Amino acid sequence: MSDSSEDEDLSRFREVVDASFTKLINESRGQTTKEDHAENQEKPKSERYLEVSSHYNDVKVPAEMQKRIGAKVSAIIQKKLEFVDMEHKIKKRKIKGGVKLFRASEGFLSCEEAKDTYTEAHNVQSKKLKNKRRQIDEEANINEDDKINAVAVSGESILSKEETKMWKSRRKEKIFKYKGQKKSKVLTEVV
Repeated sequence: MSDSSEDEDLSRFREVVDASFTKLINESRGQTTKEDHAENQEKPKSERYLEVSSHYNDVKVPAEMQKRIGAKVSAIIQKKLEFVDMEHKIKKRKIKGGVKLFRASEGFLSCEEAKDTYTEAHNVQSKKLKNKRRQIDEEANINEDDKINAVAVSGESILSKEETKMWKSRRKEKIFKYKGQKKSKVLTEVV
């Protein structure tokens, strides 16, 4: 292989490989790149307009004046305010054990089933309703003989056909009769 073909292969490889990958390889070998030299050089100060000033010195007060004013303000603060050191008591929670559903979850999952208060309330109400129904039935005190007499039907009422007098009679229509052939599924009309 010639040197030119190797150079072509390397150039193709460099086009494909990410710049950060080659930078890592060079750093591991101890070689410095042109980019590192450029970073070491001082960059010129930005001339962009910043909406918020970085040092809050809009009045252009000299440094000596700033020190005097600062000393007076700190003296006033020392006279008027009293600093108190508070010890924060860290409450240690008693961990009952379990697994958190998410990292930020406050409670733990438990293997106990949640108490279903809706069903319990519904069951209590339905028991009260059943008790009321039973009380109504007991107050009526219908005699067993009366119940049997209300349901019983005599043979004479059946023979008199009183219950079927209002029934409509059957319409008189032509009745068609069909006959099936032995091997086929076709039906033929019988005349």
